[in-house]
Amino acid sequence: MKIETMKGRQENSGYSRVFNDKELGFLLSKVQATVISNGNELEKIILSQCNVIEELNFFIDRVAENNIEDGIFVCEKKAIKNSRYAIGIDPDLLIFIVGKKKVCKVIELKDGDSFDTKKSKGEKDNLQKFATVFGAKIPFITEYYICCFNQLDKEQIRQGFKNCFELENIMTGKELCEILRIDYEKIIADRNKDAQSNLEYFVENLLKIQSVRELIEEKLSA
Repeated sequence: MKIETMKGRQENSGYSRVFNDKELGFLLSKVQATVISNGNELEKIILSQCNVIEELNFFIDRVAENNIEDGIFVCEKKAIKNSRYAIGIDPDLLIFIVGKKKVCKVIELKDGDSFDTKKSKGEKDNLQKFATVFGAKIPFITEYYICCFNQLDKEQIRQGFKNCFELENIMTGKELCEILRIDYEKIIADRNKDAQSNLEYFVENLLKIQSVRELIEEKLSA
């Protein structure tokens, strides 16, 4: 995602108050909006490469009737909400593996590897509850995972969540892509294409702010 396409907040931005500068606050709010949008973009990229379930009720019924081919199927949050299986807890993704064994992986997907640790236990409890309640209603072995797409070290993820999750319930982005049979490295490379233009846009607009430019010039000449 590109910073320049984000709206940002012109007034009453928290960043504006931190620096007492509306222009700088606006620019930083655009950066924050880009970070948030990147998370939504990641899910869209993954879904675009998968066999997506449109109607969860119909899919489960077909599986129960042994009327579906083997394969890997993905269900997004919207389809969960619109199904008879909705319980007010909506994980980001459900991955159904149909084969000799039928496995459903309940996934909460994180773009980065920095977390609000105050919510860690609540996120685990919600995943565990959904997997238990949902798992009792479907003909699948149900497992739950927290997936941090851009972190390859499970121990780092566990520490990031203050050890709320066991290693067996932690998944890396690379593992997720292996399960889905999609190219992890290509996704990373494609998403990095905007990085240089974002850097240039940020620096250019930072230097357009007179107070910032004057301060930078002062520091460089010191």
